[in-house]
Amino acid sequence: MAAAPHETPLRAATAEPEGLRALQTALLAEHDLLDLPDDAELDAVARLATVLSGYPVAMVNALQETRTCQLAHAGIGAVEMERDDSLCHRASLVGGVVVSGDCSTDPLFADLAWVDGRLGSVRRYAMAPLVLQGTTVGTVCVLDEEPGAPLDEAQQRQLADLASVASALVGRRRDLRQVTAAHADVARAHDELVRARAFERALLEALPVGVLALDTVEGTVLGNSTARAWHGYASDADLRAAGVGAFTADVFELDGTTPLPQERTPLARVVSEGAVSGVELVIRPAGRPPRTIEVSGTTVRAEADGAVLGAVVVGADVTAQRALEAQLRRAATHDVLTGLPSRALLVERLEEALAAGAAGGEPVAVLYCDLDDFKAVNDTCGHAAGDAVLREVAARLSASLRPGDTAARLGGDEFVLVCPGVLDDAQAQALVARVTAATGRPVVVDGVEHRVGVSVGAVTSRTGSTAEGLLSCADAAMYTAKRSRREQRAQQAATRS
Repeated sequence: MAAAPHETPLRAATAEPEGLRALQTALLAEHDLLDLPDDAELDAVARLATVLSGYPVAMVNALQETRTCQLAHAGIGAVEMERDDSLCHRASLVGGVVVSGDCSTDPLFADLAWVDGRLGSVRRYAMAPLVLQGTTVGTVCVLDEEPGAPLDEAQQRQLADLASVASALVGRRRDLRQVTAAHADVARAHDELVRARAFERALLEALPVGVLALDTVEGTVLGNSTARAWHGYASDADLRAAGVGAFTADVFELDGTTPLPQERTPLARVVSEGAVSGVELVIRPAGRPPRTIEVSGTTVRAEADGAVLGAVVVGADVTAQRALEAQLRRAATHDVLTGLPSRALLVERLEEALAAGAAGGEPVAVLYCDLDDFKAVNDTCGHAAGDAVLREVAARLSASLRPGDTAARLGGDEFVLVCPGVLDDAQAQALVARVTAATGRPVVVDGVEHRVGVSVGAVTSRTGSTAEGLLSCADAAMYTAKRSRREQRAQQAATRS
């Protein structure tokens, strides 16, 4: 269970206990952490921290007597700093998980040189303590130079879990050294390792990200519960039985239909390229919904000679995030009621059509359409009926278009059609007639028949025409057509009376 996180308003940090630094340094020395070489396992913890938090930089730090030293890092090179200048030292005195959405306004961190610009400009920050024998000796932290929302409660728990993994990893270093120094019984050493591996495995199983490991020596694949579930495997035994092929048959390009070649799968790319970062793909096992996964990974190398032993990849499910982004993109360019392009996308397509027409010598026709008698629908039957009529008119306009034409709704009961390749006014008027006929049929809503006509102003482009200029001319032509229709209807009414 993670400790309660630091929140604003800040509760005052406790004073540094006497003798704390000496105790921390002794524990770090006992665990061979005063001058730790590159450690692949702690580097994996740092990479996992960036995936879980979404922050670009993560570090596993040791709090030494006068320095804060990095045991592992991701997204940044090694940086040593004075302990009293470091955010991790300050946060370690608070206790538990500490988060901040903007360190420059946080009284716990605002005066630090790594925040106020003297040494750096850290804004978002979060840390969980690295604990050995009940004493905080370091941190697992993530940071970003841009302010924003701090980690939520689920992410804070995940960061605390990673810190527990890192604590177990460094704790195991001391255990192994003690076993070796004392020439302990081989069986007891084996049991210690088995217990340590079981603990690490349990934590990996609980992570909400998918973790896959390929042993290139043995040719076997392992995965945590999340990764197995994504690919439809109940256990590691099923995974081992399926082999490497388990991750090629159900992996696709982002379109969800084009199979991803085996040599381009993340595990294969890590082996051939050394690392991958931010790769997106679709996992779609038979009978299961597709998932969009963002994957990063690196090789596992032998400590003695650097030989490649395998590869590890970590994947995060970004399906919901990508769907929301697509929805927001569509909402920004399409009318919510009818689904037609809105003005911004209309202007973009008109400009593209004008550029293509200028290159090919073909004019572009713009038809500005305004419904007649539409207000009566809203007034007599309500806006729900009016919305239904607008949706039906939009569908009819779309159906009357040629391939390559665009229908857009500008708002209210105004629509615009962009029709490339219309050579002259006669062709433009033929399109007007087709649109008028399509929209002139009655629209039935809840058993009530509504008759709305349409006034259409049509113009064709000339050399030097612009999108806004054409829309303005078509708008004026539409109002001319609307006045003409009103005059004709008035004359017809006078004749009948």
